[in-house]
Amino acid sequence: MTENSTLYSKKLCMSELRVSHRCYPNAHFYDAGAGKIHSSFGFLVRGEGMLSSAGKTVQLREGDLFYIPEGIRYHSVWTGTPDVELYVFEIVSRRPDDGAPSYAMAHIPALSCKETEDCFAEIYRRFATGERIEKIRALGRYYEFYARVLPYLVPEAPVKQSPILNAALDYIEQNAQTDFDIATLAAHCCVSESRLYHIFKCRLGTTPVRYRNEVRVENAAQYLRTGDQSIDRIAELCGFHSTAYFRETFREFTGLTPSEYRSMAVR
Repeated sequence: MTENSTLYSKKLCMSELRVSHRCYPNAHFYDAGAGKIHSSFGFLVRGEGMLSSAGKTVQLREGDLFYIPEGIRYHSVWTGTPDVELYVFEIVSRRPDDGAPSYAMAHIPALSCKETEDCFAEIYRRFATGERIEKIRALGRYYEFYARVLPYLVPEAPVKQSPILNAALDYIEQNAQTDFDIATLAAHCCVSESRLYHIFKCRLGTTPVRYRNEVRVENAAQYLRTGDQSIDRIAELCGFHSTAYFRETFREFTGLTPSEYRSMAVR
């Protein structure tokens, strides 16, 4: 008798699943300016949310499923009356599969439903028991969910390294508080202004001016969290011409005024 066997093997890109049930009173701000460590799925049970990254904004409402990939710089604002409630699955990948695609940050309407909420709640409850068999069952439910959501995730081509873009980002981050014009930035990068705008639009989906404003807002948020300077002084330190424009820009990127953000940050 001839033995005939076939071996199938495929890494599923997950070393650990972290499950959490989060509740925030009234409002919450999260800043991943250094880059998100792990990719995650979330389900918003109550409240509203806004995810912002490199000029892209994702608005979330009660009952929405969303995905945030690892590595991206982003911030989120969560508001609720009286509170915000959500489930979050963090996917830790210590053994990456180089062949796996990268997916874009997104709201996933097709699975924003009560069935998905029940799935998240069940997985959380099973993990919360602390029992090994229940955790194994929870992992099985997660993979069922992952199989359902995978067709709705949008593959995103990895951003290729661009010396011009890297030079521009470094210059902006080091000089964000100064009022340089785009011609100066383009000259620093040895390209035309039109070429620079094209690179920013294609690679980041934003403009040099908007990116500079995003960096200024991130710097302002750091001052608001850690210092006691006045709003007027922070606006000046971060390169804004007027406090009114600072408030307008800060709210555009975070959904909060500087004063609202400061009051949340010191809780």
